Amino acid sequence: MKLSNKTEYAILALMELGQRYGRGYVHSREIARSRDIPPSFLERILLNLRNAGIVMSHRGANGGHCLAVDPKDISIREVIEIFEGSLAPADCVNERSQMPMCHVAACCVIKDLWQNMYDAMLESIENVTLNNLVLQEKRGQEATMYYI
Repeated sequence: MKLSNKTEYAILALMELGQRYGRGYVHSREIARSRDIPPSFLERILLNLRNAGIVMSHRGANGGHCLAVDPKDISIREVIEIFEGSLAPADCVNERSQMPMCHVAACCVIKDLWQNMYDAMLESIENVTLNNLVLQEKRGQEATMYYI
């Protein structure tokens, strides 16, 4: 599965907001500059995140964007699904699918393959939160600091 640039940029924007969590609003131009995200693209991403209840926005000189939820409570799976939809490789393993089962579902061995792929992918991201990524990034930054 290949994720879109929109999803990658959304995670990067959230990481920037996560690094600044609890310190007020951040202007979108700061997020765009800091994470190298095209500004017009970022505005649409932030709107989607605001509509999903993950980001809050405030207009004005002291306005900008901030997380509406603690980074510990933001699942990376949730963020990916906001922009990509279901991660299931086929409708037959998508628990949210409204599609009727196909005519060979009862004896389909391919469904087992799709289910195993889906389960492995979910296992790898299910418990990863924005806070995990923020802390990992901080550790990486601290490891590359030079002291004189």
